[in-house]
Amino acid sequence: MGTAPTHSRGTNWREHYKSRMVGPEEVAAQVSSGNRIYVVTSHESAPLLASLLGRADELRDVEIRSLGGLWTDYGFQNGTWAHVFRANMSFGTPASREAIEEGITNFTVVGFGDAFRHINQRRAGSEPFDFCWFTVTPPNDAGYCCVGAEVWDLRIAMKNSKINVAAVNDHLPRTFGDTWIHVSEIDYFIEDHEPFLPRTRHEPTAAAVAIAQHVSGLVRDRDTLQIGTGSTSGTLAQLGAFNNKQDLGYFSEMSVAGLIDLVDNGVITSKYSTVRPNKFATTGLTGGLEEYNYVNNNPFFEFYDYDYMLNPAIICQNENMVSINNGLSIDLRGQINLVSMGPKIWSGSGGQLAFHTGAFLSRGGRAITVMPSTASKGTISRIVPEFPAGQVVTIPWDLADTVVTEFGVAELLGKTMSQRAQALIEIAHPDHQPELRRAASKLL
Repeated sequence: MGTAPTHSRGTNWREHYKSRMVGPEEVAAQVSSGNRIYVVTSHESAPLLASLLGRADELRDVEIRSLGGLWTDYGFQNGTWAHVFRANMSFGTPASREAIEEGITNFTVVGFGDAFRHINQRRAGSEPFDFCWFTVTPPNDAGYCCVGAEVWDLRIAMKNSKINVAAVNDHLPRTFGDTWIHVSEIDYFIEDHEPFLPRTRHEPTAAAVAIAQHVSGLVRDRDTLQIGTGSTSGTLAQLGAFNNKQDLGYFSEMSVAGLIDLVDNGVITSKYSTVRPNKFATTGLTGGLEEYNYVNNNPFFEFYDYDYMLNPAIICQNENMVSINNGLSIDLRGQINLVSMGPKIWSGSGGQLAFHTGAFLSRGGRAITVMPSTASKGTISRIVPEFPAGQVVTIPWDLADTVVTEFGVAELLGKTMSQRAQALIEIAHPDHQPELRRAASKLL
């Protein structure tokens, strides 16, 4: 954990690197029908995927597995190619929601960063992947490539794949943490130096502005934060929710817009973080090239794999750990939904349950769920009497803690069911409160 490795593993790494540098078509030519390809989240290489699509007439039943979904729709989730390529995601996105609902794309449930536990434990029907595709920097003088500012599940994916293929991109930053891989660990390389485009940012809403003010009152100096990238939580830093705080820490699955400014202004110092003191610890950034340039060779930022960052047993070791994540809806008993609208998959649990649990168990910790009070232009209340059939519950009522809407804060910890319901009704939209009160009188 730390600086780039400078010790060489031998004198032949340059020969290995040169001899294994091939074209994307040569990699795609090695894929056979029935193979399974793991594409590391946010590391997809357009030349590799385009070359694979070029073989659509020759292949059948090739699985494209990606934990968080591909950022670009290459056509793998199109019904036309369903007999050739079967996408398998663990997060619903605009590109995958309809395909998941129609059965074109598979959905694998993953939590606590355990995407490979079934393979590691040799569960029945679980085999290593045939290929793992990802992106790295060109090697340094000792033959080590850096995976940049987005590690995600790369390390464990490599260990659970037979052939590892790296696209070499000189736009990736050189970073600290567990981010360096020796060329001898990689079987093939291709060149792919396309620059990285900025990711789409959530535009703050009026509800988010009010929620940010409430959240600011809940966060204390010296807290260690985890912030989700949802449409509301992802805007809190931009809206100034943390501007007046001192010595905040950061230990999170991902970053959100505005955090780099908080580092630059001395708000986030991680001076009092317990697990990674004086470090901004995360699995990946979300901002693109501007953030990449900021963290390049910057030792304050450290990047680690899912199996470390999404382990509740590690997360809870941070004293005063505060998780702040989006919810889609919550029922009057305190069950929280992030994943679906009824049975329809909308997103994925990602690291929310892991960080919510870690913060819940942390000494002085708090698990905060934020959401606007309504959806569909105010016609639908996100606070509901009870969930419909088929609804996925992300956070069980046992772990319900603090819920925030634009109308206030509901503290659910230690409350009876009727007290919980009353607290939630008070932060519901006024237009929906009468209906919720009538339902509560019958349910509780």
